[in-house]
This record gives sequence, C-alpha cells and structure tokens, in this order.
Amino acid sequence: MLKSIRSCTYVILICGMFFGRQALAQQPTKLTLQLDQPGHPSSPVLYGLMTEEINYSYDGGIYAELIRNRSFKDNAKNPDHWSLIKGVADSSAIVLDNKHPVNEALTECLKLNLVTDGKNTGLANDGFWGIPVFPSTNYQGSFYAMTDGNNAGPITVSIESTDGKSMFATANVTRVSGLWKKFSFNLNTTASVTPTADTRFVIRPSTKGNYWFTLVSLFPPTYQNTANGNRRDIMQLLASMAPKFLRLPGGNYLEGNMFSIRYNWKKTLGPIDERPGHQGTWGYRSSDGMGLLEYLDWCEDLQMEPWATP
Repeated sequence: MLKSIRSCTYVILICGMFFGRQALAQQPTKLTLQLDQPGHPSSPVLYGLMTEEINYSYDGGIYAELIRNRSFKDNAKNPDHWSLIKGVADSSAIVLDNKHPVNEALTECLKLNLVTDGKNTGLANDGFWGIPVFPSTNYQGSFYAMTDGNNAGPITVSIESTDGKSMFATANVTRVSGLWKKFSFNLNTTASVTPTADTRFVIRPSTKGNYWFTLVSLFPPTYQNTANGNRRDIMQLLASMAPKFLRLPGGNYLEGNMFSIRYNWKKTLGPIDERPGHQGTWGYRSSDGMGLLEYLDWCEDLQMEPWATP
C-alpha cells in the first residue's frame, strides 16, 4: 500500500513539472535593457592581447627585422634566403663558414670569394617575402664584416628590384679590414618610389678577395621609433584595440621539441649580437631578436601590462 502511494506521488510530481513548464513556455518572455543605468563594475584589465609564435608571427611578422636568416643559422648546409649575383663567366662563390666566429653567439658566417674587381657580383637576401619599400623612408642597417685583402675598396649596399633593374636606395661601407668589425649604414628612398615588395637586399664588394659577413640586419622605421622594435602597421592596429595587458611569450614557443632547444629567456637578453637564437617548434629558427626586453618595450609602447605565460 505504501509503495502504491509513493508511486502515485512521483507520477503527480512529474506531471506537475511537465505541465508547469508547458504553461511557462507558453507565456511571453520580456527582456528589459536599462542602458541608462550602470551595470556591475568590472576590472579595467580584463581585455588584452595574447601572443603566440606561429607561422613567422615574430621574425617576419611583428618584429621589424627585414633580413631573413641574418646570422646564417637557419640551415647548416645551405645559406637559405641568400644567393650569389654574378655573371655567366664569373667564378666567384659563396660558402657557409663556422671557422671564423665573431663570438659565442655569432658562430656562423657567409664567406664570399670575389674573383674580379668592380663587377656586379654580390650577395642578395630575399627577406621575408621581399623587402617592403615605401617612399621617403629611412632604413637602418648593419652587419659584421672582414676581409683578407689589404686594400679592400668600398662595399655597396642597396635595396633593388628582384631582377636588378631598379635601384631604390644605396649606400657605401668603407674600411673593411682583416678583423671583424660592425658597420652601420642608412638607406633612404626618394619620394617618387612606388611601394613594392618585389625586391631584394644586396651587398656588393668592389675589390676582389675573400669577404666574411654575419648578423646582416635591416630595419624600417619602427613603432614609436623603438630600437630593435616592431612594425608600425601591426602595432598601430593593436594600439587601436586599447589592450590592457599582453600575455607572453606564447604557449608552444616556450616548450621546444627538446629541453635543450626550449625558449631560454636568459639568452634573449643583451645586444642582438650576443643572442644565439634557438630552434622553434614549427620547423624554423627564431633569431630571438624579440627577447624579454622587446616584450617589455612592446608593453610600454602600447601602455599595457605584461602577463607571463604560466
């Protein structure tokens, strides 16, 4: 008898819930928005940015460096993204060299054996899908160089079209000697230049001999003119979002496929010629030009707080 009463009670409760919901579902729903009244207070730092290094989003992306494989470490067998410009009868040649390190970080260089004087022979870098050229723009460049010649003439550096028919900017570097030395230069385009990325960066010594180069660098104007900084166009886009924080330096970027090639933030400190770089997790190297200091500069430029990836 008790079981029958309980069963009837359960049936009544279930039916009541069902028909009650049916009745509620048939009633119209009213939503009132009180836009003239403040809502619940929220933290001002809930909206921000997260950075993740993938598909060249640092080197070749937000980091403004234009030279690809600037320290010749991307491939131990070939100078990827570098080529030798020469005539048909010219026997000049290039080869990777690890016997003449600049320091413990710059262990690789590119050796050019130039066999004739005053020709068009030189080294060309294709950049990250070209070297973007704009009118009335100053590009700041540098490289380490040395030669075995006693009377090395000036070295011409330039930004030119991929076919070599158009010259957009040029400068000369002098006094290259038998000892490693860092040289700096400026390339300036004219107001009449048409924007293009069908370009290359070229280094042309003027006298024959052996030349060594490493840490070849070229920067366009950066956001807020920050040294070793970021691209203006991407940073302006991020600034328009008014972010309050930057989560850095990115998940997979920290891991590495092996512990020995993980992201080691201590090796990203100091001048770029003291940063060895490391193998990234997506099949290409990171120069570590964007190191811990550059992350903090990024935050200062956009007036946001740094949040480290846990």
